[in-house]
Amino acid sequence: MKLGRFFFTLLLLSSFTFASAVNAQDPDAEKARELLEKYKASLVVITAKGKLIATTSGDPLPDREQQRRTLGVTIGDDGLVVVSNSAIDASLGLTGQQAKMENKVVTIKTAKSEFTDVEISYGDSTLLHGKVVRQDPEADIAFIMPDGAEAKAINKTFSWVDLAQFAATAQEGDKVVALSRSSAVYGYMPTVVMGRVTGVYKGDRTFFVTSAGTAQGIPVFTLEGKPVGLTVVRIIDGSPSGVLGTLSAGSIQVMANLAREAAK
Repeated sequence: MKLGRFFFTLLLLSSFTFASAVNAQDPDAEKARELLEKYKASLVVITAKGKLIATTSGDPLPDREQQRRTLGVTIGDDGLVVVSNSAIDASLGLTGQQAKMENKVVTIKTAKSEFTDVEISYGDSTLLHGKVVRQDPEADIAFIMPDGAEAKAINKTFSWVDLAQFAATAQEGDKVVALSRSSAVYGYMPTVVMGRVTGVYKGDRTFFVTSAGTAQGIPVFTLEGKPVGLTVVRIIDGSPSGVLGTLSAGSIQVMANLAREAAK
């Protein structure tokens, strides 16, 4: 009996040692952990509040209060944040849709979101207010600038992802790492998803299809740490398709410069 326990204990120790050795020898996992540690402070949670304003073929619809929460990433030392636009803007795709008003059915002619309050949470106790400074609905990208006075008052320095160092040569089959945050159930803890580029779509803009880009507003990197892009929803004929794609970091960098001009 004692001899059996000895061999059982020895087997457990051997299994633990083997698992530890395999884990320690996984360079891809180690690189993913390094990326998460380097950029986790740049991953933010955005809460956007506002109202949806719509006109119709009949009487105007009553304004509807909106509150949406999504993920984003800081992309500059000024704190500029980029998010998937459809994650905060409820007006996309409503034009041309029908709505019921009392006993009438009307067609929505125009729809827009008017943001009244935007909060940026940095994964710790830091919370700043911000402003949506630019939206590109067709690219499904929006930019939010944090309140400079608030940031200065608490001596906030921003951890950020440098999109200028984008992965210009990423291609099918390349290994990639996406950084995200969990749901509120797990306290929005930083998380990592590993995968590969499965396709590259080159149209007016370049989109990468990856098995790591599993949610809106998360940045995707090569294993070498170069940004591939941000995962957004593909917009087709003005409406969200429900299909995800990672918009290239180079395209986002160009739009970010325009957003900074608009914020001045």
